[in-house]
Amino acid sequence: MRNILHKIETFFQERYERDISIYAESFLDTTINERVVATASKTADDYLALLESNKDEASLLLDSLTNAYSEFFRNPLTFALLEQFILPKLTNENSKLPSGEIRVWSAGCSAGQEPYSLAMLTDHFKTTHLINSRFRIFATDISTKQIEIARQGFYDVKTLQNTRMSFIKKYFEENKNGFLLHDGIKKQVDFSLFDLLNNGSSAPPASIFGDFDLIMCSNVLFYYRPEIRKMILSKFHRSLKSDGFFITGEAEVSVVKSFGKFRQFASPAPIFTKS
Repeated sequence: MRNILHKIETFFQERYERDISIYAESFLDTTINERVVATASKTADDYLALLESNKDEASLLLDSLTNAYSEFFRNPLTFALLEQFILPKLTNENSKLPSGEIRVWSAGCSAGQEPYSLAMLTDHFKTTHLINSRFRIFATDISTKQIEIARQGFYDVKTLQNTRMSFIKKYFEENKNGFLLHDGIKKQVDFSLFDLLNNGSSAPPASIFGDFDLIMCSNVLFYYRPEIRKMILSKFHRSLKSDGFFITGEAEVSVVKSFGKFRQFASPAPIFTKS
């Protein structure tokens, strides 16, 4: 498989100037094998021939390499700790600053479930505790399609399985096709295109200077090769305040630990602070 994998990597680099070698080899193997099966190709070589003759299949493979699946409140333990410990800490510390602003970056936000979860949680927290602090939530993704879906704010019931019923009733409007997020929550998130692999920028341009109190990037890192993970984590480390929090996915705890510049805040939750 290594030989055919190299041929496919070379094909995308030469034909489309896309470097798919940035992805972890195991992830590439799995994704390509899934497309081999889906296209009823007899062998991996047959699938390469299909890629070379069919632009639509090349696009489908590239789309498959960008994992777009997400849910609201995907890791309940993480959001429980956010509500009980992290938000009180951030609001207490930022209330002493002139701006009183708490800056959040949801990186690799997919269709918006993660940043909107944060927006609902912070709105509920402010209302419950009568807090005036302002939360600015910046959400970025490399996919134009996913950003467009996020801005629409329309979701099916499957993505809401971890969401409190009180939040669904308060923040969504239900119809026969799904759930539409209220404009008040949508306006709390600034969505923009951003490539985490772009060495020319450390943070979304809309944020101007980074300096985030909280960065979330869940279920993104493990798709990349170790050197790419390190580059992305270095970007997050530079963009995070000295007393800020970094949150990743449960399966990525060991990746962040091995980076060596973050310390785990509350094991086993994938929440970290700067070392």
